[in-house]
Amino acid sequence: MLPARLLIDLPNWVGDVAMSLPAVAGLVESNAGGVTTLHCRPAVERFLGLLFPGTRVIATVRRAAPLSGARRVLAGGGRFDVGVTFRHSTRGKLLLLLAARHRLGSRGGGATLLLSEAFPVARDRHQVHDADALLVRLGARSAGAGWRLEVPGSLVDEGRAALDRAGVEAGPAVGLLPGAAWGASKQWPPDLFGRLAGRLAAGGARPVVVIGPGEEELAGAISEAAGFEVPSLGPELDVAGLFGVLSLLEAAVCNDSGPMHLAALTGAPVVALFGPTDPRRTAPIGEGHRLLYLALECSPCFKPVCPLGHRDCLRGIGAEKVAEEVFSLLN
Repeated sequence: MLPARLLIDLPNWVGDVAMSLPAVAGLVESNAGGVTTLHCRPAVERFLGLLFPGTRVIATVRRAAPLSGARRVLAGGGRFDVGVTFRHSTRGKLLLLLAARHRLGSRGGGATLLLSEAFPVARDRHQVHDADALLVRLGARSAGAGWRLEVPGSLVDEGRAALDRAGVEAGPAVGLLPGAAWGASKQWPPDLFGRLAGRLAAGGARPVVVIGPGEEELAGAISEAAGFEVPSLGPELDVAGLFGVLSLLEAAVCNDSGPMHLAALTGAPVVALFGPTDPRRTAPIGEGHRLLYLALECSPCFKPVCPLGHRDCLRGIGAEKVAEEVFSLLN
């Protein structure tokens, strides 16, 4: 079926995009000799264009109607020979119905009516494997959990410049990533991040807070809890620039978030803090990471706000334990 005029419809969330990239890379590689178009959200448009320079990347906003998305991806050519969606939603499958002759994706969400072929998703396996059956059907290589991205040199330069602006001297640093766009229940409390920063600094490590737009208050709370000004950066960066910064970290401490998955793809070792979500599905890809998960009776609840109001699943993970894991990675 490949090579062909291939449309790949990517997920909405940055973390889901990151976990789809091993499979996307396999499809792009297998479609050598064909023409590949990637459909994504604006936040990752430049990032994907740099990673896959031989592809055409088209972005539409998250709530765009499938018809408007189809018009954009079809501009300049007819319907695609093959369309693949990594979204498990009806919207992604409707887009393929409008834009591609042969359509592949996951079961559910109207797949029986909208897709040519649908494949089951094993919810007890890591999300990186969701497209394995689809890849086999197209003759592409299976997604590899040990796959790593080669970071473009231009993004490494962007990352170095961002660290310089934040006053982080040349050399390895430990990133503290306190955000999680999905909901507050995923966030390890900033006072514990602050205590961690103090322990890291006392042990000779150099903590730096990496945040996204609108998370400046988190950075301030971390410095207040630490008792000193912890360097911070990130709100001005897009996903591509953030990836460049993460590639320069010696280690990263993260909630279950998009930046966590991006950090893992650079090869940086990650200490991942899990509470309301299931690490079997969304742990950082690759080897050498550390997972801290209390597996309380109430978790995983998959709620963006703790329904019990205490967030013990994350608050119960102590700063001392996290610092111990970080120093273990550094050593």
